[in-house]
Amino acid sequence: MKIRKRIENTSIFTKISFATVVLIILCSLATSSFQLINFTLNIKGRDQLLVSEAAERIEQFMLDKYNMMYNQRILMHSTDHIANIISSTRTNPSEIYQSGNLNKITDYLTALCYSDHMIMDTILFTSDGKNAFSYSNVSSRKISISYDYNALPYIKEFQDASDTLTTIYDAAPPYLPQSTKGNDEVVTFIGKLYDMNYPTKKIVTGYLMMNFSPEEISSTYNEIDNAADGEYLVVNGTSKIIYSNNPSYINLKYKKGFLPESDILSNKTISLSGLKIVSAVSDEKLMKNVWGIIQKIILVTGLSILCLITIVTVLHKYYKGRFHDLASAITLISQGDFNTRLPVNSDDEIGYLSQTFNTMCETLDLYIKKTYLAETQRRTAELYALQAQINPHFLANTLESIRMRALEDDNYEVAEMLANLGNLFHWMKDFNHDIVYLEDEIDYIESYLELQKFRFGDKLCVLMNVPPDILYFGIPKFTLQPIIENNLTHGFPQNGQPLEISIHFQVCDNTITLTITDNGTGMREETLSDLQDHIAGIQTHSSYGLALRNVHTRIQLLFGKQYGLSINSKLYRGTAVVVTLPALEKKEMEKYVQNDYCG
Repeated sequence: MKIRKRIENTSIFTKISFATVVLIILCSLATSSFQLINFTLNIKGRDQLLVSEAAERIEQFMLDKYNMMYNQRILMHSTDHIANIISSTRTNPSEIYQSGNLNKITDYLTALCYSDHMIMDTILFTSDGKNAFSYSNVSSRKISISYDYNALPYIKEFQDASDTLTTIYDAAPPYLPQSTKGNDEVVTFIGKLYDMNYPTKKIVTGYLMMNFSPEEISSTYNEIDNAADGEYLVVNGTSKIIYSNNPSYINLKYKKGFLPESDILSNKTISLSGLKIVSAVSDEKLMKNVWGIIQKIILVTGLSILCLITIVTVLHKYYKGRFHDLASAITLISQGDFNTRLPVNSDDEIGYLSQTFNTMCETLDLYIKKTYLAETQRRTAELYALQAQINPHFLANTLESIRMRALEDDNYEVAEMLANLGNLFHWMKDFNHDIVYLEDEIDYIESYLELQKFRFGDKLCVLMNVPPDILYFGIPKFTLQPIIENNLTHGFPQNGQPLEISIHFQVCDNTITLTITDNGTGMREETLSDLQDHIAGIQTHSSYGLALRNVHTRIQLLFGKQYGLSINSKLYRGTAVVVTLPALEKKEMEKYVQNDYCG
């Protein structure tokens, strides 16, 4: 019970650290054991894969050269005249030595030899073996043209075979001079040439032979030898060992029982070449390698566990204090102290977490204030609008009835006044949309001003400049009416001159500017300063300019501090109110406002 109680009272970071150490140790031991078992079981598979990949590379090499020989034979029988020249020797043996024909043969063999960097020699000889022509890329040797190529052991076999190509891995071709020993290993491809005068009878008139460098095969053997620990044999079609990483095996006959059957990992024959690759690893060598691996695994695992314990201990002491500070800050937040901040002293995960915590506190505090103020201002705007309406539905219906009666009595002026008043009530009764089209807001203002013109007559003159391309922009509802009402209330000139109100719209740098100016009495500098402070929220207890302050606050809450109202005025020279808003279409502005409220 005491141990259980002590564990429960231990910090979660200590529990995590201890569990991490134990888990890593167990995983290390399990991984080491698995790797050891896997190594023991799959070392033969590795060598088999190496041999298989080597065989595939050699086979691809053979296939590429096979296709080259095949294409050259087709070319000689179709576009070139070489096959025709060779065919003519059956009836006129001397024709082949005419200067023109001889040059064609020499040029062809030379061009063929240079078409592939791995071609060492090209040899063309007639079926009777009496006429031979050659070219070699090896400057140190000259291929014998007097050699009876029909005497080659594989030529007789090839003569009797069907129309196929034969490949031979020959370490010492007899037609090479003895002086070239050490550079005489070749891979030979032979193709038949037929009498062009009798294409269907397939009468053999000669042979094309190409000797390729065995570099690709030799390098593949070396890679096997360097990558794996075992014995590797390359056996030709006559069961002769032509290559082995054990030099004592070379030139011996490979037969059943040459290597223990239990040691043989792979025995694969390569098509076309007739070569066979045999690989073997003894159990003794296998266990020797396994024991070496065991020692290394034990050493590495032990050192890793020791280092791990040391690192975890140091990190535990370092991070325990930082996590304690974070936990304390979270406790203060839960108690309502949103001014809590954590020091950010690093760029690691804890530093990032501290920075995120601070940002969260700031955002949460701002969101609470912003949401509360936004809702308060929206309700204030609604209440301000409600001051001009009493039961809007009832009044709207009543006004419409009175307007119809006025039309029956041919009193069109009263009917127009009632229509405008009805439009105002219809506009004000819809509180479901805070963002409206600028076109609709302008229609509302026009109806409002028409009513005011009936009141003030010639004493009121309104000019409005509205570019048609901004009509579908968005604007907060009830933005313009409070400003114009303020002009009508305080702006009439004292000299009896008509009040001229100008409304101008302009779009520039993704911002729409609404400028409302008048030629009224204006304001003194101290009055203007007081009004500006009140709108900015410095004088919070004054009722002066309440409508303007409400409009300004709503705009800044919706779009940010860079937007809102600005006022300029000169005594006896008029007043100008400038409203700045983001230039957004209605739907975009609604999305902007919604996303801003959501975070």
